[in-house]
Amino acid sequence: MKPIAACALVALSFLAACSKKEPDAVSAAPASDNSRAPGPTDWNPAAGKAALAADSGSKQTYVCVFIYPDALQRGTNVRASDQPDLGMKKVSMNEESVEASSADKAHSIMLEATNHSLQIGPCTASLANAAVDPSIPLSSYAVMQSGLQIGLLYYGFQKATLPVDDLAQSFDADYQSTSDSFKKQDLAKSIQAKYEAQQRQELASPYFVIKAGASLGHYDAQSKTFPILNLGVDGNSRLTMNDSPTYGVVPRGDRRFEIVVPASETEARALEAKVAATGTNALPINVDIYVRAADTVSYAARKDIVAKVVAVHVADQNDSSIADIH
Repeated sequence: MKPIAACALVALSFLAACSKKEPDAVSAAPASDNSRAPGPTDWNPAAGKAALAADSGSKQTYVCVFIYPDALQRGTNVRASDQPDLGMKKVSMNEESVEASSADKAHSIMLEATNHSLQIGPCTASLANAAVDPSIPLSSYAVMQSGLQIGLLYYGFQKATLPVDDLAQSFDADYQSTSDSFKKQDLAKSIQAKYEAQQRQELASPYFVIKAGASLGHYDAQSKTFPILNLGVDGNSRLTMNDSPTYGVVPRGDRRFEIVVPASETEARALEAKVAATGTNALPINVDIYVRAADTVSYAARKDIVAKVVAVHVADQNDSSIADIH
């Protein structure tokens, strides 16, 4: 059976090539020297502290992406590095964590702390402490099939008024095909009631399964694992439905969800034979990603839900099971 929602998993297009995570072995710039006034392209601890103090809401950890103008990282002296005075930590070569009450606040704080000297990409919740209800079976997770589901979650988590006309224009066929202004108003009233009921249901149980396509790479003899290719769950990729590029899901999970660990050498040999038989170094696979929606992030025209990965089911294109990762 083919994936119900033919989702596209793509790297966030606004991230420059250098935004990909690098091993921690790469040296980072030292923390700011607070004994001197920061230059216009340095870390600015004073401005960062002021921005942190102005954020009075309940906080969680966000990871912000640094986007440099070119591979040489010219134009700024800011590098991802631990900033103890600000409670910020280096996550990777171009990612820095910050405690904030929302993705937007995290973005604003990071801009101040870096003196507006470089472009700050999206700041996504780490979701390390996001609770998952273990009593909810994976079989009861709702299938994510439309950008409408994501949009309703997005505005619900934002505690924002639903833009019913905009959503209906994007997702309701009757509304789209009606040119009569009065009929549109009448339709909008009934659509609003329907959307609000659906939103309440989604927020009450924000557990979903997203069906996507990916690939399985060759066996790695050193780690004794198979890499799952084109399945980014580190918060730097987004899933969109076929009916909307605006609303997406940013999956956030551990590295274990990006590899398949065979139970035995026999199983590893059989799976490697399938990968090799493709002649392309990658076996097409179907992936079910089970998530708990927990936060939001917006960047440019995108409005996304950040979701904690709970489990991943991997199967070949004939839906023959390969692995269940928990």
